[in-house]
Amino acid sequence: MEFKFRAVELSDADLFYLWENDMSVWSVGQTQRPFSHFALEQYVLQAQNDTFYAAGQMRLMVDLIDQGETKTVGCVDLYDFSPKDLRAAMGVLFSSEYRGRGYAKPVVEMLWEYVTKVYSLHCLYSFVPSDNISSKKMLLSSGFERTAVLKDWLCENGKFKDVEVYQKINRTKDEE
Repeated sequence: MEFKFRAVELSDADLFYLWENDMSVWSVGQTQRPFSHFALEQYVLQAQNDTFYAAGQMRLMVDLIDQGETKTVGCVDLYDFSPKDLRAAMGVLFSSEYRGRGYAKPVVEMLWEYVTKVYSLHCLYSFVPSDNISSKKMLLSSGFERTAVLKDWLCENGKFKDVEVYQKINRTKDEE
């Protein structure tokens, strides 16, 4: 079993339609309304023309290759990219049927290798709701450290909750 990243394809619009309209994940993002299939197709078409540097964001599809069969199981989003400061935020999403299988850790580690080699990123960070124990454990075991707590950052069902910031820094020998 192995994972690989690939660019977004027009055929992924069907998956995006399911993911972006899944209200159970809206609380950790900025989405508060459903997306039309047409709007998502337009996003995919535009994403093909944007560079990470110009758009400041990039979505990579995550394919699982198991016994010769390839399945798209999720995606990673890089956003808030700063070419000057060599940092980006990341978000990871798996289709509901692939959550809780331990896939996030190898995917995040693969993403770290990709962004440090291809884009020379110095810092990758993620915002994690304080009650998301599995994501926090996964990030810590992947070399991230908790660096901040943002109080009352998210409002879910009229109640506020904290978000923790996790960072991984690409330290050179001189910095250690």
